[in-house]
Amino acid sequence: MLNYITQTLRALFYGTALFSFAISINIVQICSMLLIPYSRRLVWDINSRGAAQSMWWVMQYIFEKNHKGNITFSGDRIPSDESAVVISNHRSFTDFYMLHAVAIRRNMLPHVKYFAKDSLKYIPFFGFGMWLMGMIFIKRNWTQDEGQLKKIFKTIKRYAAPIWVVNFVEGTRLTQKKLQESQAFARDRGLPILQNLLLPRTKGFVACIRQLRNTHVKYVYDFTIAYRHIKKGLQCPPNLLQIHSLPIITPPWYFHVHVRKYSIEDLPSDEEKLAEWVKQVFVEKDAILEDMKIKWTKCEKLGEIRTEKYF
Repeated sequence: MLNYITQTLRALFYGTALFSFAISINIVQICSMLLIPYSRRLVWDINSRGAAQSMWWVMQYIFEKNHKGNITFSGDRIPSDESAVVISNHRSFTDFYMLHAVAIRRNMLPHVKYFAKDSLKYIPFFGFGMWLMGMIFIKRNWTQDEGQLKKIFKTIKRYAAPIWVVNFVEGTRLTQKKLQESQAFARDRGLPILQNLLLPRTKGFVACIRQLRNTHVKYVYDFTIAYRHIKKGLQCPPNLLQIHSLPIITPPWYFHVHVRKYSIEDLPSDEEKLAEWVKQVFVEKDAILEDMKIKWTKCEKLGEIRTEKYF
């Protein structure tokens, strides 16, 4: 009983503190709008280097330092301050901690911009803040999204600012129901049947690469995010309540990010072939996750396992 009360109080403390901090950042963001007539680039920088970095840094500190979330890394070593299109599997809200774990170690935390569902921008306070941070809201209706994406990428190219454009190309978080639906879809069309991922939705990714070729964004990073619970096994991440109520989250959870880096220059220029390329990337990601079910980070496909302490 005492343990339950302690966890509840801890969750309330962190929840209230983060909400209050987010509101204070929102106020700064609103004030920054006064500068729009003078310098839109300055407003972009205030909301990236100020608002976004502050919020993401505090959340990452709580996850890794306060609650001892132990994240390991493998794959290609990427340099600091390098712009890229980032594709990743999407399992839960906890994925953001994994992506930010890499970003903060490469000095890119302020510059992470997500493809996000259009409905999120209507969340009081947070939606408006995300819009000012430069998040890329899409309706997942290509007819409606295409024009909006062109405008956003035009801004990115004009500013030539450091950026990670993050696209969860599965289009939604993985659930058992969605996995079964995706497998049925693949089976009906003779496509690869994935065991741990949804089939990627390629239109947004293809449009992104088409718009960013021959710009300062020269690479694609592929992140494979994996979770392991000592009893529940692979891909059972903690939820937000567990993250903020438990004093220590490793153990019982362990976290891993595998990174692969590709030059945009080397990707197919033909859009159909590019769509096939990203599908093949997901076939390879699925094989990695399948091996990790049994071997976890001893999976040979991962190579050297690194712990990169930051906090």
